[in-house]
Amino acid sequence: MKAGFIGAGKAGCSLGRYLRDLRLKESAAADENSGAGRTFELSGFYSKTFEHSKEAADDTKSAAFSNFEQVISESDIIFITTPDRVIGEVWETIRKKGEQGELPVKGRIFCHLSGSLSSEVFRGRKELGAFGCAVHPMQAISSRDTDFSGTFFTADGDAEAVAAVKELLSQKGNPVSVIEPSCKKKYHMAASTASNLVVGLIQMALDALEECGFSQDTALAMLTPLIEGNVKNICEKGTAAALTGPVERGDAETVKVHLQQLTGERREIYRLLSRQLMGVARVKNETRDYSNLETLLEEKDQ
Repeated sequence: MKAGFIGAGKAGCSLGRYLRDLRLKESAAADENSGAGRTFELSGFYSKTFEHSKEAADDTKSAAFSNFEQVISESDIIFITTPDRVIGEVWETIRKKGEQGELPVKGRIFCHLSGSLSSEVFRGRKELGAFGCAVHPMQAISSRDTDFSGTFFTADGDAEAVAAVKELLSQKGNPVSVIEPSCKKKYHMAASTASNLVVGLIQMALDALEECGFSQDTALAMLTPLIEGNVKNICEKGTAAALTGPVERGDAETVKVHLQQLTGERREIYRLLSRQLMGVARVKNETRDYSNLETLLEEKDQ
């Protein structure tokens, strides 16, 4: 199996580097068995900027292609790792060329790594005899050498394409779960909530500490053990067991004082999230009375 990439940004380069190691291990295994078994290798990269193609190719010991047609011709599985907004455009160009007999798309697998788009972006693939899959790592990709070791992946699409992706990633030790295309947007919202929105909450806490006279650096140092400990407890025990604080205790008076320190949207954020936490608290403490806290949090203005 040969895999190529259209797009040489952070996502494509990171996955290419990750699968590069798989190629070496697979090839070695094949040699030991006198050529028996399937092998895997990277065919190469195409980017609109050839220098980017060359950098990615050099980094993964693969080829730098001058056009995307070469990627498709030289690959069994093609990862379209462009920005989300142009994945559909790239596929439409490929589809039209395939319809006109200008590209050998039959039997090939086309994948993208978008968290919000499903495999349905590959419209018309079945008529061409091609297969489509959306595969997404549940991890922030912050650089061109992001390591996917232990990362959870989700996939949706044609059975043949999903099976191929599972084959690659399972040999790297990555769990892969199938998701319905109709759930992709909600799935991406969940990932963004856990990864991105929490950053806004931490910044809100940092700003409050800065108003108390601490520098941002000092405030972050103060909060770090709290943040790390909470995340560790959530991951090991679940949200209910990890929850502590005034909402968990049903301490309406303390929550009221907290609300009085806030105005505008910050106050509303605190109020609404406290209501969300109250649901978690009730799971943890089934017999505890939260009626006073519930009444407090129903009121927008205190």
